[in-house]
Amino acid sequence: MSNLLVRRGDVATAQLLLQVDRWQLDWDERGDEKDLVIEVDPANMSHFTDDLLQKLRQLCQEISGRLRLGVSWVEARETLPVVGPGWRDMIHREISGERPSNQARRLQPSPRRWLEDNLAFTNEGEQRVYRLLKHRQEMVLPPEETIAIFPLPNGRIAGRTWEPDFLVTYKGRAGVLEIDGPHHNARRALDVTREHLMHDSGVAYVDRVPVEALEIREEMERVIDRFLRRLAEPR
Repeated sequence: MSNLLVRRGDVATAQLLLQVDRWQLDWDERGDEKDLVIEVDPANMSHFTDDLLQKLRQLCQEISGRLRLGVSWVEARETLPVVGPGWRDMIHREISGERPSNQARRLQPSPRRWLEDNLAFTNEGEQRVYRLLKHRQEMVLPPEETIAIFPLPNGRIAGRTWEPDFLVTYKGRAGVLEIDGPHHNARRALDVTREHLMHDSGVAYVDRVPVEALEIREEMERVIDRFLRRLAEPR
């Protein structure tokens, strides 16, 4: 979409798309048509007007129709901040002016803050899970029986494009580890459908890290150890 806008001379709209923090596909209740959800920093949401979203919808439907992607709608929502135990200090710093104001931050490209080992993550929680997986890969498991870690891999399953949070291979089996977001409970039926599709496509085991566990290392370690233990179990 961004490249096509630039080539058509609509640089202003393409520049606005640089402010998107994350792109996500949401399936409908039947698992058929997909919506493209773009998450934007609250400071930039005012630029994503109804007119702009309508333009993006028309462009998305044009591209989707030609490529048979099944994407029928575009919507924008605010990116939820990643917070931890020090959230009070963060709020005090922002109120006291230690960060740029909303006006100063608008139309500035979002930095790729979560980078490690030349791998990009969409938030701090994903990076924390990656570090614990890497610790087991390099420090806990023997080299001849270790794991491979693939964060945010794009793939296709049963006619659909997929981006699990982590694909992990261990002892000849592939597993998917997802991080539950704040909207997980409302989409549990869809999550179950996706898990069935992954199982049917050869993924041996699927597990989830509750978003509440991201702030507690011991909880994350328990989830990861359970995931690896069950992934290693024969069917």
